[in-house]
Amino acid sequence: MGSFRSLLAVDPSLTCSGWALFSISDGRICSVGKVRSDPPPLAMGERLRALQSRIELVLERLKLGAEDLLVCEAATTVRDPHNALKVENVRSIFEAVARTRSVAVPGRINPRSVQHEVMGLSGKQAARAEVKMAAQRTVEYLYAEDLSRLGLPGSGLGKHQDIVDAILIGRLALTRIQSAQDGGLPLETVFAHGEGQQRRGWRVRAGGC
Repeated sequence: MGSFRSLLAVDPSLTCSGWALFSISDGRICSVGKVRSDPPPLAMGERLRALQSRIELVLERLKLGAEDLLVCEAATTVRDPHNALKVENVRSIFEAVARTRSVAVPGRINPRSVQHEVMGLSGKQAARAEVKMAAQRTVEYLYAEDLSRLGLPGSGLGKHQDIVDAILIGRLALTRIQSAQDGGLPLETVFAHGEGQQRRGWRVRAGGC
């Protein structure tokens, strides 16, 4: 497995997708942002076409290529199949645009794994509001210095939940990448859907980069 320069972590959404760019060498956050789609009543095809153009522009501005990786949040339990399909369209656009630029797309990160391994939540699934607050506290704790440099004070993270979620996805993805590098494994192996069976070996250490 070759060495990679940066990781783009994405929290896909048809409304507003958050993203965070990490340096793989030191784990620091280099840049963050959001990609918004046009609202209804514009036809879905037109919304996705415009969204793809914006995603292409983001990857172009970040100058992502063969030395970089892209990892999206995976789907969870499908409660609303119609909405899940919309989000899958967005997720697939990010991954397809990345591949056209030779960016590696080794797999996806399950949000439940993020809650368990990065945020320390266990047991019964917590309420959405509680999960959001825990996510913001975790990101502030792990990346206070990076957040300050990027102009995102901890007290204002509630306005940037999409970015918060992308940062947490990137945090766990970085541990997967490190596991692959340490073990000489293909990246696809550590991003496999059966990650729950190997989860205990990939605990995230608190304390940031």
